[in-house]
Amino acid sequence: MNAYEELLQVMRKEGGKENPASIQLGIMTSATSCKIGKLTLSDSDLLIAEHLKTGYQSENAFIEPLKSGDKVAIYRMSDELYLILERLV
Repeated sequence: MNAYEELLQVMRKEGGKENPASIQLGIMTSATSCKIGKLTLSDSDLLIAEHLKTGYQSENAFIEPLKSGDKVAIYRMSDELYLILERLV
Protein backbone atom coordinates (compact mmCIF):
# COMPACT_ATOMS: atom_id res chain seq x y z
CA MET A 1 0.00 0.00 0.00
CA ASN A 2 1.42 3.40 -0.91
CA ALA A 3 1.41 6.53 1.25
CA TYR A 4 -1.58 8.02 -0.62
CA GLU A 5 -3.73 4.93 0.07
CA GLU A 6 -2.67 4.95 3.72
CA LEU A 7 -3.64 8.61 4.05
CA LEU A 8 -7.06 7.92 2.49
CA GLN A 9 -7.67 5.06 4.91
CA VAL A 10 -6.80 7.23 7.90
CA MET A 11 -9.10 9.99 6.63
CA ARG A 12 -11.99 7.57 6.13
CA LYS A 13 -11.52 6.04 9.57
CA GLU A 14 -11.32 9.39 11.33
CA GLY A 15 -14.24 10.84 9.36
CA GLY A 16 -16.41 7.87 10.30
CA LYS A 17 -16.02 8.56 14.01
CA GLU A 18 -18.25 11.61 13.75
CA ASN A 19 -20.86 9.89 11.56
CA PRO A 20 -22.69 7.19 13.50
CA ALA A 21 -24.21 4.32 11.56
CA SER A 22 -27.79 4.81 10.49
CA ILE A 23 -30.75 2.51 10.97
CA GLN A 24 -31.31 0.36 7.88
CA LEU A 25 -34.15 -1.74 6.53
CA GLY A 26 -33.57 -5.49 6.46
CA ILE A 27 -35.65 -8.39 5.19
CA MET A 28 -35.53 -11.62 7.16
CA THR A 29 -34.51 -14.63 5.04
CA SER A 30 -35.16 -17.03 7.95
CA ALA A 31 -35.83 -16.72 11.67
CA THR A 32 -32.14 -15.94 12.32
CA SER A 33 -30.78 -14.40 9.09
CA CYS A 34 -31.57 -11.38 6.96
CA LYS A 35 -30.51 -9.26 4.01
CA ILE A 36 -29.72 -5.57 3.82
CA GLY A 37 -29.71 -4.90 0.10
CA LYS A 38 -27.27 -7.49 -1.29
CA LEU A 39 -25.56 -8.10 2.07
CA THR A 40 -26.64 -11.35 3.77
CA LEU A 41 -26.28 -11.51 7.55
CA SER A 42 -26.32 -14.84 9.41
CA ASP A 43 -27.13 -15.55 13.04
CA SER A 44 -23.46 -15.02 14.03
CA ASP A 45 -23.68 -11.45 12.62
CA LEU A 46 -26.92 -10.57 14.41
CA LEU A 47 -28.07 -9.69 17.89
CA ILE A 48 -31.81 -10.28 18.19
CA ALA A 49 -34.01 -9.46 21.19
CA GLU A 50 -35.39 -12.58 22.86
CA HIS A 51 -39.04 -11.62 22.29
CA LEU A 52 -38.40 -11.45 18.54
CA LYS A 53 -36.93 -14.96 18.59
CA THR A 54 -39.56 -16.64 20.76
CA GLY A 55 -42.68 -14.58 20.15
CA TYR A 56 -44.65 -12.91 22.94
CA GLN A 57 -48.12 -12.30 24.35
CA SER A 58 -49.54 -8.82 23.73
CA GLU A 59 -52.89 -8.10 25.37
CA ASN A 60 -55.13 -10.83 23.83
CA ALA A 61 -52.89 -11.88 20.95
CA PHE A 62 -49.71 -13.91 20.59
CA ILE A 63 -47.12 -12.11 18.44
CA GLU A 64 -45.22 -14.62 16.31
CA PRO A 65 -41.41 -14.78 16.28
CA LEU A 66 -39.48 -13.40 13.31
CA LYS A 67 -39.82 -15.34 10.07
CA SER A 68 -38.72 -15.15 6.46
CA GLY A 69 -40.13 -12.09 4.71
CA ASP A 70 -40.49 -9.91 7.84
CA LYS A 71 -39.15 -6.35 7.56
CA VAL A 72 -36.85 -5.29 10.40
CA ALA A 73 -35.02 -2.17 11.53
CA ILE A 74 -31.28 -2.91 11.82
CA TYR A 75 -28.49 -0.89 13.41
CA ARG A 76 -24.86 -1.57 12.52
CA MET A 77 -22.81 -1.80 15.73
CA SER A 78 -19.47 -2.71 14.12
CA ASP A 79 -18.06 -4.21 10.92
CA GLU A 80 -19.16 -7.68 12.05
CA LEU A 81 -22.15 -7.10 14.33
CA TYR A 82 -25.67 -5.84 13.67
CA LEU A 83 -28.58 -5.33 16.06
CA ILE A 84 -32.16 -6.02 15.01
CA LEU A 85 -34.10 -3.26 16.74
CA GLU A 86 -37.65 -4.31 15.90
CA ARG A 87 -39.99 -5.83 13.36
CA LEU A 88 -41.64 -3.26 11.07
CA VAL A 89 -45.19 -3.37 9.74
